[in-house]
Amino acid sequence: MKKLGLYSVLVSALLFTTGCSEKNAELETDNSVVATDNSGVSDRSGIEDGSFSALEKAGNGNYYMINGQKVLIEHIYFGFDKYNLTADNKEKATNNASKLSPLKADTTVKVFGNTDEWGSDEYNYALGLKRANAVKDVLVSNGVSANISLISLGESNPVCTEKTKDCWAKNRRVEHELSK
Repeated sequence: MKKLGLYSVLVSALLFTTGCSEKNAELETDNSVVATDNSGVSDRSGIEDGSFSALEKAGNGNYYMINGQKVLIEHIYFGFDKYNLTADNKEKATNNASKLSPLKADTTVKVFGNTDEWGSDEYNYALGLKRANAVKDVLVSNGVSANISLISLGESNPVCTEKTKDCWAKNRRVEHELSK
């Protein structure tokens, strides 16, 4: 009987650790369902169609040519363990929405939620989705009619790897990517 109990504990532990190691999380939005692992992240350059093209990356965002105008779509940064938008961040998100609102409905705006390295993988993926959703809400409420998909990269896409507060703050962000 003790052997059966021991085997049950071992099998349960094995199943638990195997299940927790998978880093895919999905969020169903009214626009799409998106897996959140790194394997589907596209190269973020060379996008071209009739309404926009990707130009270059900047430290605080990405430049796109939208309807003949060069525009900067800024990254939105968050506080430690936060997903709500401050007044400054809401203004940036609203400004981004005004730049993205002319896009055609067949365009997709991918909203990537990122976190710093603090917290478990599961927690960081959930926090990344909450951050992406907060930005999506501002985009939708300000007239963006393009499809919006949410992707959480958690801590897997750092822009800075130093062990400092300033570096960690750079990783707590939401980025935008346009695709057809």
